[in-house]
Amino acid sequence: MKSLILIGFMGTGKTTLGKELAKRLQLPLVDLDTVIVQEQQMEIGEIFVRFGEETFRQMEHEVLCRYAAQPNLIISPGGGAVLRAENRAVMREHCFVISLLAQPQIILERVNQERTVRPVLEQREPGQSKLERIEQVLEQRMPCYREADLLLDTSHCPVEQLANQVITWLKEQTGEAL
Repeated sequence: MKSLILIGFMGTGKTTLGKELAKRLQLPLVDLDTVIVQEQQMEIGEIFVRFGEETFRQMEHEVLCRYAAQPNLIISPGGGAVLRAENRAVMREHCFVISLLAQPQIILERVNQERTVRPVLEQREPGQSKLERIEQVLEQRMPCYREADLLLDTSHCPVEQLANQVITWLKEQTGEAL
């Protein structure tokens, strides 16, 4: 089976749903940011500071290309992976692309519960709140997220229900019992 790739903004549930799908479908979950951190031996935020966003995006592209062509994976890229047209093309060519969406306030609540540094949220204009920054970046990325094969709103939906929706959709796409 083609791999599944879960795209979406930070805090939309890519990792959470990815873990649930990996468990249910008995497939490996590959978090591309984790791969980059392991390979570079530094956190994403440090890569942004030391080398800049463009260098990080190139690393992200290389890792995406390496994993997207492999079958039978659940892949979770960072929220900005969709910014490059070549990334979206690789995703569409090799994977079932599932876009996770959530309301900005829900995203803010979720990311505030984490200890992870989010470089995109740190790049705020003076006086700009985190919520305003989320809304701004979401508006820029939404056309890319909407190119997916399947769109799911995770704002108020339990992960088990989301996994059921994905599995039902996959059965329709593949004609296989999963």
